[in-house]
Amino acid sequence: MTPHSADELEVYFNDYVRGAPVGFVSTPKWRPATDLYETDDGFVVVMDIAGVEPGEFSVSLDAGMLTVSGERKERASGRREYHAMEIKVGPFERTFRLPKPVDPASLKATYDLGFLEIRLAKLPASPHAVGVVRK
Repeated sequence: MTPHSADELEVYFNDYVRGAPVGFVSTPKWRPATDLYETDDGFVVVMDIAGVEPGEFSVSLDAGMLTVSGERKERASGRREYHAMEIKVGPFERTFRLPKPVDPASLKATYDLGFLEIRLAKLPASPHAVGVVRK
């Protein structure tokens, strides 16, 4: 078996269980560790994407869905004999449904020391959204 055969077999099996066509092998994406929390005036997302260059990821907001995607490339080339391999490389993607409406124009992303921080301001609550039942 080649070093990646077990990984490819796992992807194939997982796709088969989920109903993907037999013979179809998708590219697995890794999922960066992420914190999503709410403040009084907005939401903050903090994602650990150390080693990813600023131009190698994108942030988008569409209909209340925040998506961060990109790729972390291998840092070394050539043959290596691993004794531990825990750092994920390759494409990644995370999508979050924000629990409350946000102002798309407020999206602000900063990247420092391997952490991507995204801030979004909440939209003011509409008077019709407070659960008032009208007869």
